[in-house]
Amino acid sequence: METPSNEIPSYNGTMPISEHEREELKKELQKTEEEIQTLRQVLNARVKHAQELKKKLGVSPFAEVTSEINDSLRQVKDSQAYQKTAEVAAATAETVATKWHEMKNSSLFKSFESKLGTAYNSAKIVASTSIDHLSGVRSSQNSNAQTPQTEGPPSRLS
Repeated sequence: METPSNEIPSYNGTMPISEHEREELKKELQKTEEEIQTLRQVLNARVKHAQELKKKLGVSPFAEVTSEINDSLRQVKDSQAYQKTAEVAAATAETVATKWHEMKNSSLFKSFESKLGTAYNSAKIVASTSIDHLSGVRSSQNSNAQTPQTEGPPSRLS
């Protein structure tokens, strides 16, 4: 069951194609690829021409990108999905603000706030007192270290 080396079996789905059909398909493929190449060349020439026109008009790439981004943002904001999401977000924010206000005005929160304020003030006083005490001890140690004391006969004035 040998197949000649120049004959390659081809299948389009379920039916083998004849040699004549194969040649026609090859010609059509080559023609299509040439058309694609021509279209690419034309497109590249048009892009280059557009860039030259933009340069003459003073449109910078940065301005162009900025404009495209603004257009995209406008399209997103005009979309139905964005508008529905914005409505839900606004309603959620309003609900949270209302609940926060209710919680802040509750007696439990006010009691907690009062106790927390008292604890904070007590801690502040204790810390201040400790710092003052420590700085007083340190300054008395520093003054003792700076004034040398000589041992001698006790003063008669005392």
